[in-house]
Amino acid sequence: MLMTIPVLLIHGMPPVPAAVTAVPAAVLVLLAVLGAVLAALLRPDRPAPPAGGRGLAGYRAFLAARDGSADLTRHTLSHREARFAALEGAPLRSQASIDRDAYRRNLARRRIEPGLPPRLLWLLATAKSNQAERFGVGFAELYGRVPAVDDDPVRVHLHLQETYHTRVLADAVGLFGLAVHTGPPPFWVRALIESMVLLPPGWTLPMVGCSEMVGCVIFRALRDRGVALFAEEPAIAERLRSLYDEILADELSHVGFVAAQLGPRGRALMRRLFRWTGLRMVGQMPELRALFGRAELARRFRDFRLDAMAAEFPTTAYAAALV
Repeated sequence: MLMTIPVLLIHGMPPVPAAVTAVPAAVLVLLAVLGAVLAALLRPDRPAPPAGGRGLAGYRAFLAARDGSADLTRHTLSHREARFAALEGAPLRSQASIDRDAYRRNLARRRIEPGLPPRLLWLLATAKSNQAERFGVGFAELYGRVPAVDDDPVRVHLHLQETYHTRVLADAVGLFGLAVHTGPPPFWVRALIESMVLLPPGWTLPMVGCSEMVGCVIFRALRDRGVALFAEEPAIAERLRSLYDEILADELSHVGFVAAQLGPRGRALMRRLFRWTGLRMVGQMPELRALFGRAELARRFRDFRLDAMAAEFPTTAYAAALV
């Protein structure tokens, strides 16, 4: 059950409600104070987007061309509906042998059972990524943090993209005849999502950008490993690649969108947060640690290059700025 408490009134800003599940009020207050400090540091640092990106001016037109029209009532983007209809018109089902009971048991566990095979670890990581995406989407809607289409079409598109990500991840698991049941993500992931949704955007942009960078690393790693694990079924491997590429192109674009709203200090802070907290965020997902190992995950975090990754998606990703 969710309870609400007011978070600090700082610098004349109105209080915002903070959701408390297992999250102590002190944690949210600390986040609010940290956000206020960051806001004070970043407030004078708002120049034009850095050289090397494509700029914010064309991002709205890019989204309209890629996604089509947005319908918040139905939670749809017209072009994406057409793509999903095409996928549904060509259904696939993997013949891989999966321990369904072990999947269901471990989907509900914070600490997974030892010795799970790589394919099962991959499915659990995909399913739990879906749960985190669902939590973020639902929490933003619950607290009315989604603007009207006419007020801010870019943020509406980004919110609906995240909604589609939950569908994409569920479809990836569904290729194996499995379902993703709704559940809360781990404690610190919940706390992070709640703070990013509830605190004023200007306070949290560097952390939002950092989280999007972490998402890029995770989804790219899961894409690569999924394609390798199910390579003996080429149609399944190609469908997994297609589904994950849909998410990855969006996440890369989101990183560029956040970076374009920050000045040099903000982007520097975004990079530092990524270096300091990226692997710790991944530590909340034992499936990823078991599937990849710390050394490979650390390498993937070190190798993050927004320009190089976005270049893999010349028509579906748009890096408004680099970080």
